[in-house]
Amino acid sequence: MTSTSGGDYPVDEVAQAWLIKMRGEDAGALRGEFEGWLLASADHGEAYRRAEHRMAALAVLKGSQRYGSSHAEARRGRVSGWLPWGAAATAIALLIVVIGAGGASLPGQPGSASIARAAEPLITQRGEIRTFRLADGSSATLDTDSRLDVAFGNGDRSVRLVKGRVRLSIASQAIPLHIDAGPGAAIANDAEIDLSLDEAGTVSAVLRRGDADLRADAKTGPATSLSRGRTLTYRDDGKLQLRTPQASDIPATWPEGWSEYRSIRLDKLVAEANRYAVIPIVIDDRTSAALEVSGRFHLSETEAFAERIAILFGLRVDRTARGIHLRRR
Repeated sequence: MTSTSGGDYPVDEVAQAWLIKMRGEDAGALRGEFEGWLLASADHGEAYRRAEHRMAALAVLKGSQRYGSSHAEARRGRVSGWLPWGAAATAIALLIVVIGAGGASLPGQPGSASIARAAEPLITQRGEIRTFRLADGSSATLDTDSRLDVAFGNGDRSVRLVKGRVRLSIASQAIPLHIDAGPGAAIANDAEIDLSLDEAGTVSAVLRRGDADLRADAKTGPATSLSRGRTLTYRDDGKLQLRTPQASDIPATWPEGWSEYRSIRLDKLVAEANRYAVIPIVIDDRTSAALEVSGRFHLSETEAFAERIAILFGLRVDRTARGIHLRRR
């Protein structure tokens, strides 16, 4: 039986969480609490030393060849799936995700820190935008109602976008980051990339910084280099489509809840805003839905957004329990 610490959490998980936290910005403030936990039991010290060994093993992983087709093929031969921590502990040296403000509490210390349990997926709720810090120094900003699975170790660092949208700021490492989304995949290192996966299964990718290669079909498709600011999209058929920056599905300012458009139909803009809305916005007539809109909009603020649209087009806002209705006067 695995021993526990501070409740129902296995002592090894608590030790791993402390290991990451004591290497972070809050280490000084948490020093006394950490030392109290460490001295509370000999098992705690042993678990912490085991966590240090795992971290050391991850840090000295030998660098692989530069990212590209050969690395992608090698990775697919080594990592066969996305497993929970309990099932993957013998295969993955270490997987710990450090969450930014508003994250989950440290195991055994409710409300005292912002640490996620090992091997937990990164998830945001509707209306929420959150930035997560990863164990390799990278960060992942998840848009509303999104999920990113993370797997580091055994010579790889990999993530899979399950749904929604993410901005990955990828730290420079000897091992590039492998990013799965739909049927395709991207490889990047020391770069920043936006990825979205909609309900229809369409994947969109925009490179913000650095270099990245993209395959619409991760198994057999050719690699395409992403160009900064240009959007590449693909569906299940593996066909790539290039879009201009003006038509990008991923506005550069989305992590702040803002989106800017040179021209977009009002119904499409409202659909974007409804991704954040608890009570949806409803356009009551086709003529209004077809109006063209330009400007910068705070989509994550549903009420303020609806009021601004109403002012722009002389519409009326009527609120019901089921929707915020935009209607002609």
